Amino acid sequence: MLIMRNSNFNRQVTSYKLSHNAALYTHTFTLMAFLAASSAPTPLYRLYQQHFHFSPVLLTLIFATYAFALLLTLLVAGSLSDYIGRKPVIFVALMLEILSMAFFLFASNIEMLFIARGLQGIATALAASTFGAALLDLSKTQGSLINSISPMLGMAAGMLMTCIVLEFSTVPLTLIFEILIFLFVSTSFIAIFSPETATKRVGALASLKPQLTVPVQTRKALLIVSPINISLWMVSGFFLSLMPSLLAQAFHVQSAWLNGMMFITLSVSGAVGILTLRNAYTFKILVTAAITIVSGSSVILLGIHLVQPILLFIGAVVTGIGFGTGFMGAIRAVMPLALPEQRAGLMAAFFVESYLAFSIPAIIAGYFVNKVGLIFTADVYICMIILLASLAFVFAFKNKQNIH
Repeated sequence: MLIMRNSNFNRQVTSYKLSHNAALYTHTFTLMAFLAASSAPTPLYRLYQQHFHFSPVLLTLIFATYAFALLLTLLVAGSLSDYIGRKPVIFVALMLEILSMAFFLFASNIEMLFIARGLQGIATALAASTFGAALLDLSKTQGSLINSISPMLGMAAGMLMTCIVLEFSTVPLTLIFEILIFLFVSTSFIAIFSPETATKRVGALASLKPQLTVPVQTRKALLIVSPINISLWMVSGFFLSLMPSLLAQAFHVQSAWLNGMMFITLSVSGAVGILTLRNAYTFKILVTAAITIVSGSSVILLGIHLVQPILLFIGAVVTGIGFGTGFMGAIRAVMPLALPEQRAGLMAAFFVESYLAFSIPAIIAGYFVNKVGLIFTADVYICMIILLASLAFVFAFKNKQNIH
């Protein structure tokens, strides 16, 4: 009798599935958790440098390890969930993320930091492409909005959480990762009950050949939004690479809180921009993004040369609007054009472009700071952002009829 009851209970548990609305909320939360975890280690790097006595060059290499692992995974396995289903890839991403957090938690040398960041890059790539596609499977309209706003709120939450832990905990290098491990273990359990939103099909092994999958019907739209997408991710890279040094120069103090609040200002402003313009036409969204990135970046440039911290923060607010709305406009212009079985592959290709724009300029800038100086490097970096955003403005007007 007991065996029969247990059998019935197991059948009830395995047959239970979250509703589409519940799955939409849980997928949103889990995606934001991945993005929060991606930014959480950033304020801790100064402590790691003190503990393990490594140079700023090695710090750049740790960042490069994350970016390289993420990009390689997107190229190899970005479209895998289009073939084997969303749930298996989600579980792999969650297990790898938990393993990454464990390496951070028990890190006793710099090699463990490299492993942790590499594993996190793989996990984040799988999560970004698969959750992004699953959200669109559940709702094209809400999925596009969530995919747009998740990076803003997720990365801001991760930065804020770490800053709070740094301020109030005596063991910040362990507490933040204990919290994140608990979070990902919990979401792994919830993911068991999420519905499968993709139809399995043959070709999974062939899909692992490194490639960018951009469906024919989406290529023109992707080309149109590429300047704005590249410029906004260059903004994000600038705020995480050069902005901390610029703030230290302006305030004459090194502060994780100060650096964190600057990035949070950018991200929250982006989220506000998304929510404000979420019902606007895509053309209006892209034009607004281009204008605010150009004007906000110009204010930041002025703040750098006048050494005025208030101008840096005002610039962050204005640029943040473009950061958020540009990402929303780009996703809205491109992703709905893909067929259901093409979504993960296209999302992966979109994120490859995004993370290349985020990482490569930041790594190059880190190299040139020691060669030509911080201010000149920042000038060139910001001018490139302004140039690309201006090009995005022209592209939007020239292709107004093709932007839906």
